[in-house]
Amino acid sequence: MALTRQLEVAPLESTYLKTGLFNLDAMLILIQDALKAGTELGFQLTRMIAHAETAVDDWESGNTWVEYEMRLNEVLPNFDDSVICAYDINLLTTSLAVDFLRTHPMVVIGGVLVENSFFTSPQDFIREVQSRTGPSRSYRG
Repeated sequence: MALTRQLEVAPLESTYLKTGLFNLDAMLILIQDALKAGTELGFQLTRMIAHAETAVDDWESGNTWVEYEMRLNEVLPNFDDSVICAYDINLLTTSLAVDFLRTHPMVVIGGVLVENSFFTSPQDFIREVQSRTGPSRSYRG
């Protein structure tokens, strides 16, 4: 039987931790390559669900993670595909969870997809986060 690649489950070692540690730029390229691959394989739509919190030992690099979520907003509009960022809320601080929420223009709440009234443009939000934390200090929500 030929492989159709209709379903792929990628482990952390080939996604978020491909370079050993989380690399924001490498992950953005990987997302784009995966979405392009779906089209090249003849699929009309790719559906992607990412569970990023499984790649994090601690949230010391919170600025990087929040920036990654914001920069996805620059990448994803180039594709018609559905991408869901999923987090286990039990692993996040309240302020980090709110910041992640603010990075997404659409959210699923109670099983319903809604326009996110808390969404903040990436440019404005990056400035806000850096004003709270400084560009080289640990995340502080």
